[in-house]
Amino acid sequence: MARTKKKAPEPRSLPIISFAWTTGALLALRKRCTRRRWNDAYARRFKAGMEVQAYDRSPRIGGIPLAVIRLTCDPYLELTGQMPETDYEAEGLAWIEEKGLLIRGKHPWQFWREWKAANEEVYVVRFQEVKVLTVSPSRN
Repeated sequence: MARTKKKAPEPRSLPIISFAWTTGALLALRKRCTRRRWNDAYARRFKAGMEVQAYDRSPRIGGIPLAVIRLTCDPYLELTGQMPETDYEAEGLAWIEEKGLLIRGKHPWQFWREWKAANEEVYVVRFQEVKVLTVSPSRN
């Protein structure tokens, strides 16, 4: 009996996470985690080792695929008040600060402090970049 090679999934068949205002940090390889307000059932779909398409925004509103990322652990719940300070860099905020950009009109440190103070429970998704697919055009 002949063995058949397992084909890698086509990029469009992979699950999607959109990165919106942290797209630049992702493409600069300065983003390694994201926090999401997912319900439990949705979060359970994502597993360590899974490849996921990184979009600049939701494909439902014209987003484009930018990269393929691989999850380094299963998503887990964490209160934003317990985010480690090292995640300022891992979330891409240090890159945003270095570029002199604002997040929702705020300096990245102010955004970070307010996010921590909110102490909301979110899923933490840690990943590594596998392959850049395209460079996102500048969108305003």
